[in-house]
Amino acid sequence: MTEAESTPARSTVVYIAGSGRSGSTLLERMVGALPGFVNVGELIDTFRRVVEFDELCGCGRSFSACDFWVRVGDRAFGGWDVQAGKEVSQLQRDVARQRHLPFLLTPARGGERFREKLHRYGEVYSRLYAAVLAESGARVVVDASKGTAQAVALSHAAGIDLRLVHLVRDARGVAFSWAKAGVNRPQGVNARPTMARFSPQLTAARWIRVQAETSVARRVLTESTLVRYEDLIQDPRAELVRMLAALRLPVDEDALKHIDGRAVDLPLSHGLSGNPSRFKAGPQELRVDEQWRRDMARWDRLSTTTIAAGSLTRYRYLPARERSTS
Repeated sequence: MTEAESTPARSTVVYIAGSGRSGSTLLERMVGALPGFVNVGELIDTFRRVVEFDELCGCGRSFSACDFWVRVGDRAFGGWDVQAGKEVSQLQRDVARQRHLPFLLTPARGGERFREKLHRYGEVYSRLYAAVLAESGARVVVDASKGTAQAVALSHAAGIDLRLVHLVRDARGVAFSWAKAGVNRPQGVNARPTMARFSPQLTAARWIRVQAETSVARRVLTESTLVRYEDLIQDPRAELVRMLAALRLPVDEDALKHIDGRAVDLPLSHGLSGNPSRFKAGPQELRVDEQWRRDMARWDRLSTTTIAAGSLTRYRYLPARERSTS
């Protein structure tokens, strides 16, 4: 991609990492509704899916018809180009996949070619984040891309000040959600119409890996914090205040007017990809989604609990005495 404008000072990014179906879209939108913040959805999908298939923005328009993203692309790259997007997607596969995490934690081990690609990848996202801030007038970008390797890769970029949120939800709730068939994916106008599904056992194994990777990443990042989905839903105002203070991005009470108890008023945003809930705006009551407790098959619940027992205990979802009885 060509450079339309020089990249300014570092962009502050709140990056939400963790497993899918953990409430990242909700958290991203709640933070994005704060003055001075702008949420962008799962920005990692911009180059590998959104541009090529012209998917829907959270505002309801196709990507190519959304004035905000058109201006962002013009400012950052001189416009969006499908072929250039494919090249960035290849860079992502070369440096920001899970298998590259050891090299991302210690780039010197990756070799000169790896470091060159990592630098180039960071430059692309530095320009993209800077353009988002310039067009929105915000001072902080909220990115719910979730991938740990992506977060660590971007943390090496000179133009990005990345603050990491490790979002975790009970593995059994995550597994139950991913096992559902026919979950609508309305933004995928030219791609698959429904979201992927996976067995509870596979999801539990992946959940363990994601938590371990994100925990390791937190050790090398300057600013990070842990948020449990269940705590967020129970007391969203208190949890957001605590989270942002931990990231050294404190907000005052006036900034939280869109949250009243467990009710939130969410405006439409320009978030990309992610959960279909991003298309729903206005007041909504928050409730912890624990359908898995009622409807999850006994074998799936038992096997998922057994597979993830250690991490479930670590994150206070499973007291040690219950490991063999749940």
